[in-house]
Parts: sequence; structure tokens; C-alpha cells
Amino acid sequence: MILITPDSDDDSIQHSIESIAVQLRSFSRDLEDLQTKISTGDTVNETDARKLFSEMRSWLKLAREAEHACAERNKKAIGIVGDYGLDLDAARDQIGCRLDRLRRCCKERKVSK
Repeated sequence: MILITPDSDDDSIQHSIESIAVQLRSFSRDLEDLQTKISTGDTVNETDARKLFSEMRSWLKLAREAEHACAERNKKAIGIVGDYGLDLDAARDQIGCRLDRLRRCCKERKVSK
């Protein structure tokens, strides 16, 4: 029997997540610097502030999309499709128990296995 599985690109996903995290930390430092300038009364270039916030919104959107993609991938890996998943092992055990009760209950007739 030959088992064919899709190629795993976990390394590239992990690299992307690390890249987004680095960029978000950079924006956090930039925001702290901007906040310090504002609190000390320094003049703040409005164009630079707008650019920073625009870039930050774009990166936060990418981070949310990446997080959503990772969550969907993880759900798919454990067998959850949509908003629910089936635990086939638990279902198999429950069916087996019910069949055992039927066999004990119906001694005169045979119940298939």
C-alpha cells in the first residue's frame, strides 16, 4: 500500500510567523518612541506618524490572516471540517457497546459483528 501525503510546508509557515512577529515588535518600538516624543512635548511629523499607523494596520491585518490560516490548518489536521469534527474512535466504541448490549439482549437471534 502506498500512502501519499501532501507536502508539509510547516517551516515556511513558521518562518512567516516569525517574520510577522519581528515586524510587529519593530512597530511596537516605533510606537513607544512616538509616544515618548508626544509626552515630552517634542514636535511629531504628522506624515511619519500617519505612515507608521498605515503600515502597522497592514501588518496587523496580515498577522490576523496568518493566524486564521494557521488555525484552519490545525483544525484540518485534526479532522475538524467547518466548525465541528467527528471523533470516529469514540463513535466506533459507542457502536460496539450498543451492539454488545443487543447481543446480550437478543440471545436467540444472531446480531452481525
